[in-house]
Amino acid sequence: MEIKYSKKKQEMRKDPVYEFIMRAKDAFVAQSNFVMGATVAVVLVLGGVLIYNSVKKSGYQKAQEAFGKALIAYESGASSAGGENLYKAVETFKAVVDNNKGTPQAIYSAYILGHVFLRQQRYDEAITWFNAALSKNPHTGFVGAGAYEGLADCYEAKGNLDEALNYLKKALNDQRNRYRAPVLEWKMALISKDLRKFEDAKGMCQKLLSDTASSATGYKQKAENLLTQIRVQEKS
Repeated sequence: MEIKYSKKKQEMRKDPVYEFIMRAKDAFVAQSNFVMGATVAVVLVLGGVLIYNSVKKSGYQKAQEAFGKALIAYESGASSAGGENLYKAVETFKAVVDNNKGTPQAIYSAYILGHVFLRQQRYDEAITWFNAALSKNPHTGFVGAGAYEGLADCYEAKGNLDEALNYLKKALNDQRNRYRAPVLEWKMALISKDLRKFEDAKGMCQKLLSDTASSATGYKQKAENLLTQIRVQEKS
């Protein structure tokens, strides 16, 4: 009952920001005042988590508008073959980071850039942007903490499993990531198994099996299977 490393790679290559980008775009478009340049509510949702509410200061409004344009360009590029629209989105996100340091939009932009470069397998660039997205600012919500998981995915792809595990631990210990706990525990179990840290891997599997949250349901059979595989490896 072999659980192959490719399964982890497939999970990594899914774009976790795409859903919130689509929903954020809808929130922008739904507000006609945004097109007129007035202050609007910015709502970014991933996994049902509200990460930002309203922006009123003029400096933040400019950052908000630039970020909104980048989101729309990103969505257009993601839904097509990429190309010019995706390039424009990347450059716009970079400008948001450079011109609006300290704002939530700069953090969001760095986070999205990290995922863009991760998908392109440009891991060192992705690491740079995920590091830029790390933030304790409460207005950045899950993004400021979610960047830890992005860093873990980068290091895993580079073959540095110890560093990947280190960042997954940081992600799991950040309370803003509690809704991601089953995913993070599963990733940690797989990497710990690959590193032959069997006790750690079994510990993560047991956490998944005892978790009563609905988000953990899909991982329980996987955890059982992994425990079986680990027991076999321990005897060999």
